[in-house]
Amino acid sequence: MTYTDFLLLFLVLPLFILMIFLRRRLLDRRYLVFTSVLMLVALVYMAPWDHIAAVWGVWTWTNGRTWGLRIWAIPPEEYLFCILEALMAITLTYALLTRKGEATPNGSCDERNDIPTRVGRRKHIDIGIEGSDQEVGS
Repeated sequence: MTYTDFLLLFLVLPLFILMIFLRRRLLDRRYLVFTSVLMLVALVYMAPWDHIAAVWGVWTWTNGRTWGLRIWAIPPEEYLFCILEALMAITLTYALLTRKGEATPNGSCDERNDIPTRVGRRKHIDIGIEGSDQEVGS
């Protein structure tokens, strides 16, 4: 298996499927800006680390399994891996945080009907005890 095959099978394909399900939510400008910034941070963090490891001989890549090019002693596939894995992690996290029925910035959703509700802040919680008219404040 070449590095490109690995990227296609384990990152591009799952990302493609995930993006099909999240297509409308991923068009959010906040997601796009946040994702771009985090992918850039991951790339800036990864490049020097991989360069040092490649120069010291800690990591090597076989020419027959990569495109054969090297940018700063690192194959382009390694840069793609860094970008794609960051994109996958960010997109999965975003999918989990924005899934249907979860809390939204404006409040939360009713579990039965996905009806947006607002929850006000109180300084105490009233707990009704079954069979009693007393309320306990905490």
